[in-house]
Amino acid sequence: MNALEEYEYLNLQTIKEDTFGDTDILKMIIELFVEGIDEYVDVLNNAMPNEDWQTLFKATHKIKPNISMFGITKLESTILQLEHNFRNEENLETVAIGVESCISILKQVRVELLTELKLMDNG
Repeated sequence: MNALEEYEYLNLQTIKEDTFGDTDILKMIIELFVEGIDEYVDVLNNAMPNEDWQTLFKATHKIKPNISMFGITKLESTILQLEHNFRNEENLETVAIGVESCISILKQVRVELLTELKLMDNG
């Protein structure tokens, strides 16, 4: 399967190169990222209503490298903007839009990652 053609959000080319095609390592990294997505979405859903900007900043900062590593280009600018706004407590009236977009895209990314894991198990 060619991830460049099949996935709407993921581009696994770089991470596959970085793991030298080692399926076991790649599976472990994907599984960890799926857990990270679940944790991040939980933080977004719980900390946003409480306006806990520092928790939101820390969680966004933590997930940011994975966004690049998994080639999720449609989310990179949103994550950077959210990270900046949470850290500096700026433009807070607009962060909800970015958070909603982030949650929506990450739900799709999660589906794509689980699909990739199934393909790896069947391949």
